[in-house]
Amino acid sequence: RVCLFEAGRSPGGRARSFLDRRSGLDLDWGPHLFMKSNPALLCFLDRIGATPDLHFESSLDLVYRMVGDVAKRDVRLERLCFPEWGRSLGALWALMRWRGPSAKERVSILKGLFRLIRENSGASVESVETMLTRLGQGSAERKWFWEPFVRAVLNMPMSEGSGELFRRVVAESFSQGPSGATLGAPSIAMHPFWGARALNAIRNKGGEVRMSAPVSRIAVEGGSVNGVVLPGGEFISAARVISAVPPPALIAMLPPELLGQSPWRDLSRMQPGPIASAYIWLDSDDPGPRYEALLGEPWEWLFRPRGNGRGPGAPVALLTGGVDSIAAGPRGRLERTARETASRIFPGTAVRRVLIVRERAATWANGVDEQPFRPEAQTPVKGLILAGDWTATGFPATCEG
Repeated sequence: RVCLFEAGRSPGGRARSFLDRRSGLDLDWGPHLFMKSNPALLCFLDRIGATPDLHFESSLDLVYRMVGDVAKRDVRLERLCFPEWGRSLGALWALMRWRGPSAKERVSILKGLFRLIRENSGASVESVETMLTRLGQGSAERKWFWEPFVRAVLNMPMSEGSGELFRRVVAESFSQGPSGATLGAPSIAMHPFWGARALNAIRNKGGEVRMSAPVSRIAVEGGSVNGVVLPGGEFISAARVISAVPPPALIAMLPPELLGQSPWRDLSRMQPGPIASAYIWLDSDDPGPRYEALLGEPWEWLFRPRGNGRGPGAPVALLTGGVDSIAAGPRGRLERTARETASRIFPGTAVRRVLIVRERAATWANGVDEQPFRPEAQTPVKGLILAGDWTATGFPATCEG
C-alpha cells in the first residue's frame, strides 16, 4: 500500500502550471523542454499516458536571435539545423551550413563535440570552463554553441558548473547521432500533461494521494524508519519512506541526532539556482519556431509556448537563470529588462503586458564542488530512501536527472 503526501495544492513541484486569471490561460511555471535521448523520462511519461501530448522536432533545429543596430531595427537570425541522417557526417553538414561563427570556429566546435562524446567518465572535479579550455574551445565557440547549452542543462555559469554532468548529457544526446539531441515540449500545460496523470496512475493502482499534506517529521527509531508525523501530530506508520523533497525540507524533517552524520551533514552543501520567466503579451501575434536562443541579451531564451498553433492572444516567454543572472535580482528589474528585451527583439511591436514567474530554487547541486556530496538513494537509515534530481543520479538536477 502506497500513500503520497504532497505539500502543495497541485502536483508537479517546480514543473507545475497555474491558471492566469487575467488571460484565462493555463501557464507553466516557466517553459520546459525535454531531450529525446532521455529514456527514463520517456518511460515515465509512457507509464502515465502522457506520451501523445509530447511532441519532438524532427531534428535538433535551433534559431539564434541577436540585435544589431537598434535604431535601424536590425534583428539577425541564424539557424543551426542538424539533419536526421548521417551521424558524424550529418553534424559536419549542419555546422558547415551554419552562418553564425566563422568556418574555423565551426570546425573547432565539431572537433570539441566529438572529443567530448568519446571521453570516458571520471573528471568529476573539472568545471565546464576548464573542460572546454582543455578541448580547445575559444570564446566564439563558447558564445555560439556551448554557452546556450550549458545554461540550459546546468543553469550555472561555466566556471562553476560540473563538467562531468554536462559531458554525460552531451554524450547521451549526441552519441547516437544528432537526432538524439532533438528537443520536445508538451502541447498542453504541465498540470494536465503529467501532474494530474501521475496522481491518477497512483490512484488507479490502489494508492492513496493526500494533497496539501506536508510532512513535518520522519520518524526514526533504532536505525530504522517507522513512519512520518504530520503537522497536526498525526503519526502514519510505515516500513518504507521515500523522500522526494529538496535538501532544506529534508533537513527540517530529519531527527536532529542524524544531522551530524554522513550523508546528512552534507545536505546543506547543496546550493540552489534560480530561474525566471517573463510571459509577454504583444500587440500582434508572433509566428516562429517553438524556441530560440538569444545572444547578447539579459534573457537567454525565447519560447513560444505549445507550438505555433497556440491561438491568438497567447504570450511569448523569455527565460533566464543562474545565480549570476538577472533571475537572482529584484523583481522590478526582471519586468523592466523583459520589456526592454522584447522591444529590441520584436522591433515595431508594442508590449501590452508582462507577467513574471520566478523559482528561486529551480535547480540544485549542479556545481562542480557539490558533486562529491550528492547522496545515494540508499541511506544508512533502514527503510529511508532518497529520491529527487539533486541526489546522485549522475545527471544534472533538471528533467535530465
